[in-house]
Amino acid sequence: MKKISIAVIIILAVCLGLAGWSHHLEKPATKGNHQNLIIYNWGDYLDPKLIKKFEQKTGYHVVYETFDSNEAMYTKIKQGGTAYDLTIPSEYMVTKMRKAHLLDRIDQK
Repeated sequence: MKKISIAVIIILAVCLGLAGWSHHLEKPATKGNHQNLIIYNWGDYLDPKLIKKFEQKTGYHVVYETFDSNEAMYTKIKQGGTAYDLTIPSEYMVTKMRKAHLLDRIDQK
């Protein structure tokens, strides 16, 4: 009976830890007073000078990650764990992502 109680306590502790970690991952990414804009795009698609200029004009910090194929991008997004604000796949992949419910509507406010 003691072993079952210890196992239940361990399982509950792990569940609480995972719930806390999940809550932490869902919080908006901020760095000081700057908000982050997390972009996932093809490699060498944007000029780093353009990103710096955008950061200076808007106050947003850009986190720019790249992928080398639609399939690699799709797999990473489907696995979850990273909340990208903007992803730039090819047209056929947009359709595939829509069918898999991996896209959100753009909030134009």
